[in-house]
Amino acid sequence: MSKNTSRGRIIAAAILIICAVVILSLAIRFVHHRMAYAVTDAVFVRTDSLVSVGFNIVSGRVKSINKTAGDQVRKGEVLARLDDTPYRLTVERLKARLAAVKNERRTKKLFLRRLREETDLNQKIAASRLTELKKREKAMTAQIAAAGVKIEQLRRDNSRYEKLLPRQAVSHSQAEDAATRLRAGELDRDALRQQKAAIGASVLTSQYQLELAAVEKQRLRETAKEIKGLGDKIEETGAALKNARHNLAQCVLRSPLNGRVAKRFVSPGALVSPQKVVFSLINPRDIYLTVLLEEQKLAGVVPGSAVNITIDAYPDAKYEGVVETIMPASAATFALAPRDISAGEFTKVAQRIPVRIRITRGDITRLRVGMGGEVEIKRQKKVSAP
Repeated sequence: MSKNTSRGRIIAAAILIICAVVILSLAIRFVHHRMAYAVTDAVFVRTDSLVSVGFNIVSGRVKSINKTAGDQVRKGEVLARLDDTPYRLTVERLKARLAAVKNERRTKKLFLRRLREETDLNQKIAASRLTELKKREKAMTAQIAAAGVKIEQLRRDNSRYEKLLPRQAVSHSQAEDAATRLRAGELDRDALRQQKAAIGASVLTSQYQLELAAVEKQRLRETAKEIKGLGDKIEETGAALKNARHNLAQCVLRSPLNGRVAKRFVSPGALVSPQKVVFSLINPRDIYLTVLLEEQKLAGVVPGSAVNITIDAYPDAKYEGVVETIMPASAATFALAPRDISAGEFTKVAQRIPVRIRITRGDITRLRVGMGGEVEIKRQKKVSAP
């Protein structure tokens, strides 16, 4: 009986010793782990690329929504559409106006070219005819002067015959011939004067035609100004059409990045303005962790320290990271209601320092902003002075 009791005591003692050794080893391992790593569960998934998108230029009624919260999106993919009827009608109206103005300018250019050719030709013809008529008028003036000289001679001859006729120094036929030559000369001079008058009238007509050509020249300048004005109108209408087409294109809302929809703010049929946010998007590549690390655990934590990450939603998934930045102020510094210690009342509270961690390994597309987890930050044995 004593031998059995003694053996039982030995076994119990061995078991106790083994348990003590296991507990001690676990305690040593735990202490060593806590000394080697800064561990905290104040972990939050964050992003700096939470992008708000909407119809930044146009407003109207939402015709369709293609994405909802949680959906993946590609850059350039259509997220939503507005009812573009007003903007499409504006584009069609401006296109019609631009075509009409271009057609009017084209017609006026043809008219201007034809008018310029006709005006130049008429001016040349009128100038040439005026020069010819003035030469003829000058020659006619000389002929009338010569006829006048001849008539004066015929008058003297006729007067002499009239004096000689009573004395029968000349015959009646000779006297009649002298009178006939005088009347013929006067008639020729009158005919020359009439011709000169007709030439003078033609000269006035040619001068009028030249003046009319000058008026047509002024009309050419006015038409050229109208064409220039139409060119300016074409540029103005073209700019308005370009802007209208841009507005029409803005009725389609496209994703500016490859990512995921964080939230949808409107539904089909809703009225939106350029200030209205339609979607919030997240770029998974910009996701990082913010860790609020107690100030007592900062020893050995420096930028570049390796980090083991466990996300609460995916406990079996393996994530790794590296410390990017240790913020220069505690989280409480920027609290909406910071502690007031001016009255002298003070209770020491462990402060938490924000640490930014970049994820280097793991499927970050599964992460959602706001998720929590736990991190183990490898402490550096030697920390160089800043």
